[in-house]
Amino acid sequence: MSVTNRLPDVRTNSSSLVTETTSLDIQITLPGVKAGIVEAANVHVRSCDAPLATEIGDVCTHLRSLCSVDSLPHAEQIREVRKMFRAWGGDPSRYRPSSEALIRRVLKGEAFPRVSNIVDIANLCAIEMGWPYGCYDYGKLSGPIEIRRGKANEQYDGIGRPLFRLEDRPVFADAHGPFGSPVSDSRRTMVTGSTRELFAIICAPASSCDSVLEEAISRLVKRLVLWCGANGVQTRIVGPASIRLAPF
Repeated sequence: MSVTNRLPDVRTNSSSLVTETTSLDIQITLPGVKAGIVEAANVHVRSCDAPLATEIGDVCTHLRSLCSVDSLPHAEQIREVRKMFRAWGGDPSRYRPSSEALIRRVLKGEAFPRVSNIVDIANLCAIEMGWPYGCYDYGKLSGPIEIRRGKANEQYDGIGRPLFRLEDRPVFADAHGPFGSPVSDSRRTMVTGSTRELFAIICAPASSCDSVLEEAISRLVKRLVLWCGANGVQTRIVGPASIRLAPF
């Protein structure tokens, strides 16, 4: 198996998917990061169907052909995300970015985690890009949204973690406090079978080209439309020079 320091390309063709809807205010105070934001309505949460499962399998096979666990630290996306975590004062070897943890799992030959169509799509996009993705129930959020460092004594009931302590770790927070992190998310705003509106965050290093982040957003949107019935989609990039994307 040949070893390379690249992860799969993300280029896609665009189509008109985006409409104007009310969106949450977002502020970023963490250094070195910009966020791709996707908001969608009328999503249908269900188990992963056969076509999506096939694409997941194909992407996992392709990923294993490009790199190994040993070569992964040399992949540009991984290095840049780790650099972003260090800028936040974190140790990415101790608390791995969620995307890197998923990629390592795939490269070890372990099963791709199956949760629901929406979560599986986000995880699929994360292993393609090497960036942390988070998907949340929009109806359980109360804006504005902050992407910031966790404060003293902040914690939440995590998914797969009985208690996740957040002090000095990167968090996503709304009016009620932290609800997610590029390490591990909370149960409060997790996507469930009753979720109908979706809020998604892609955490990209600030050094990333906007055009690549736009393509990553486009791929996420297309999959949400195709496999989750999403519509009323709005996208934007939030960062040092925030922009609202034109309709695809």
